[in-house]
Amino acid sequence: MKLVSMVVMATALFSQHTLAETVDLGVASNYNVFVFDSYKSTGWSSIGGAVAVGGNADISTSTISNSANNPYGLVVGGNLTKSYGGVNGTTWVGGTVSKPQWDYYNNYSSSAAPIDFAAAKTSFSSLSDKLASTASTGSVSYSYGSTGNLTGTGSSVEYFSVNGSDLTNISNWSFAHVLANATLIINVSGSNISLSGGWSGFSNYNVLFNFYDATTVNLSNISFAASILATDATITGSGGSFIGTAVANSWSNSLTLTNDTFSAFEVANSSVIPSTVPEPHPLMLLLMGLVMIFGYRYYRSKL
Repeated sequence: MKLVSMVVMATALFSQHTLAETVDLGVASNYNVFVFDSYKSTGWSSIGGAVAVGGNADISTSTISNSANNPYGLVVGGNLTKSYGGVNGTTWVGGTVSKPQWDYYNNYSSSAAPIDFAAAKTSFSSLSDKLASTASTGSVSYSYGSTGNLTGTGSSVEYFSVNGSDLTNISNWSFAHVLANATLIINVSGSNISLSGGWSGFSNYNVLFNFYDATTVNLSNISFAASILATDATITGSGGSFIGTAVANSWSNSLTLTNDTFSAFEVANSSVIPSTVPEPHPLMLLLMGLVMIFGYRYYRSKL
């Protein structure tokens, strides 16, 4: 009986380990903006981090600071257009470069493509769908016509579900029973989303807005402190600031961006990201082996 108990305990520990999954923004984690299609700044834009674009990019009025010293300040899968815009760091371009004669920037890489954007979109679309299908742990309510209220459960990871149409007039947020620095996954339904006002309260948490239905997300006159996952959407807007990582289909706005990476978090089971079967951890295999050996010896000693 003791042998069975030890084997069951070891199996439970082993299963707990193999089912644990890490959720993060993967290849996009080192970028302020990561889009699968096109990028265009509609006005003068200061970007604190690096930028990755699967299609064509027009950075004529963008300054890309690459403050995190990413190996690439700018990656463009298609054609690049420049005029007054600048890049700190190395630029990789898959197509042609159009720039004025007086632009002497020449830090272009000729190495193999650093990003597979098609594979990235497949992966991020899968992540978005799985996050959207995860049951909510907290609740959302609204008051005074402009305040959103998030009520959590005191867990380190919280899920909330929001109807995008309810966010149009929301300009500030309150939080109850939400741990400081907790990870908040906010799943937002709706195809056309418009946000404005003061959303900086999310800076106290590790936040990802998952716009899983959206084709357009407009950020105008806003202070937005959270990361965005919107694999089929164009991020539009002007006036305001964005602090986080934006993963989207395309980008067309003039926000001021500050680099801030969404932190990875662990889930206790494989319901969120069942992408691959995890390899057994060597320590777990060793533990199970020792349990079996000592269990067998104990069993023989009782014969």
